[in-house]
This record gives sequence, structure tokens and C-alpha cells, in this order.
Amino acid sequence: MGYNIGIRLIDEFLAKSNVLRCVDFNETAEMIAKIGFKMFLGVNVSVVNWDADGSCCNIVLKDNLLVDFVELPDTCQGLYYCNILSGVIRRALETGHEDGSHLDP
Repeated sequence: MGYNIGIRLIDEFLAKSNVLRCVDFNETAEMIAKIGFKMFLGVNVSVVNWDADGSCCNIVLKDNLLVDFVELPDTCQGLYYCNILSGVIRRALETGHEDGSHLDP
């Protein structure tokens, strides 16, 4: 589900944010954190725990509003609604990269 949402979000992000092309993965992660999450969710996030070669990091939500407004039935124990964000980010990065846009993973 998040994967499909990412397709539409990248178009809106690029149209409204007027960002320049990112030069590396570090800059891309910061762009998503500082602009993307604020634009679409209104939350502040930080990029932390970079690995030695700069190819892996964690994006940490300080205030996760998604958990405040979602209730899952007892039959869905172990399902984390916020995992949708991973799919959204993945697809947005892939789409941005495929069409030669600003976000190059």
C-alpha cells in the first residue's frame, strides 16, 4: 500500500518543494527528513545512525501522529501501521530516480 502511495507523493513533493537535485544519499535522506515529512505529515524527524560507508541510516520520528489516530483490531497483533512509511519512501525514491528527478538514491 505504501509503495503505491509513494508514486503520487514524489510528484507532489517535486512540484511544491522546488528542491535542487541531491548529490548523494546523505543529502537525499536529509531532504526527505527536513522537507518531505514536514510537508506531508507535519512532523519533525531526524536522520541518525549512519553506517561507515554512508549507505544506511535510520529516520526517527520524534512525534508519530500516525499512532495517535489509528486503532487496529485485536486480530492484527504484531502489525505495525507505521511500516507503511517504509514503502512510501522506497517507492518515492525509486520513482524519483527512474524519471531522472531530483531524488537520486
